[in-house]
Amino acid sequence: MRNSIVTEDLKFMTDQPIAWERLKNKTVLVSGAAGFLPSYMVETLLYLNENKNFNIKIIGLVRTLNKAKTKFKHALKSPLLHLIEQDVCHPIYIEDKIDFIIHAASFATPKVFKENPIETILPNVIGTKNLLDLAHKNHVEGFLYFSTSGVYGFVNENDYPIKEDCFGSLDSMDISSCYLESKRMGEMLCSAWMYQKGVPIRVVRPAITYGPGLELEGGRSFEDFISCIVKKQDIILYSNGTAIRNFCYIADATLGFFTVMLNGKDGEAYNVATEHEISIKELAEYLTYTVFPERKLKVIMACDPSKEYLRMNFSRTTVDISKIKALGWKLTFPIAEGFKRVVESCECM
Repeated sequence: MRNSIVTEDLKFMTDQPIAWERLKNKTVLVSGAAGFLPSYMVETLLYLNENKNFNIKIIGLVRTLNKAKTKFKHALKSPLLHLIEQDVCHPIYIEDKIDFIIHAASFATPKVFKENPIETILPNVIGTKNLLDLAHKNHVEGFLYFSTSGVYGFVNENDYPIKEDCFGSLDSMDISSCYLESKRMGEMLCSAWMYQKGVPIRVVRPAITYGPGLELEGGRSFEDFISCIVKKQDIILYSNGTAIRNFCYIADATLGFFTVMLNGKDGEAYNVATEHEISIKELAEYLTYTVFPERKLKVIMACDPSKEYLRMNFSRTTVDISKIKALGWKLTFPIAEGFKRVVESCECM
């Protein structure tokens, strides 16, 4: 059974006026289906089946079947959910006729980038090639590729907020670029398969997304903040906290992904993020002293080299979202409400 926060999110999303009808009686394949972002898309498809009789067949490709079964334990009896243990870097054999492919299989945390740069790169390149071949074979209606707002690299200060056609530098000889360079190549593969083989691709570039189901051990500061609040521990900030970020609640982001998939334009990329900028230190203080003051926690500045995971140290990551807003997408959940929903969701598990 889903917790109440997730159920509220799913109802909110499926009540929004996007082209949900396109999914009726279709088969949707989701790679990385048990991951944080794609699992919310799977949950949305399940909710459409359960509450709106959409009869969507969902094929979820997952790295670890047992983990996926735990994630979707409330839906395992559904004849419309099929979980397959599959490394997308290996050949993919599926008999069913597939109508939509959502490729979101990817490592996305700095800890993994440092420990496994090769395994970080391959799903974004070899996995993308395999799924594009599958898309071509099935003459799919849509192929949605999950990229990242980090593909813009290091841009000039006057380029912020970054539009979809603005790109800066990345050092391909620096191993910390492994995730972003491979995401860039994944986008290029999508463009090539559309240009040469007619696969109808669309790309989403999410910024930082948070919400129920987030694993809190990924090494990112905001994950640590949530973990501390849930455990009622002081927040320890291991940097000076000056980096400026934007944080998008998962219901807003997921609705953005579906908006691009169903209402977007083939061959186009779309930023999915918020317009609200906040520094890491400001976020820690805002959560501690304004959003959760009753917990009487403090923000403690510290320095710990063991926390310096392999990542790109962008001083600012704000992107322009006017392109996706032109499709009718809008933001609903401000930071205070979003983080309250995450903490409540964690505490009712």
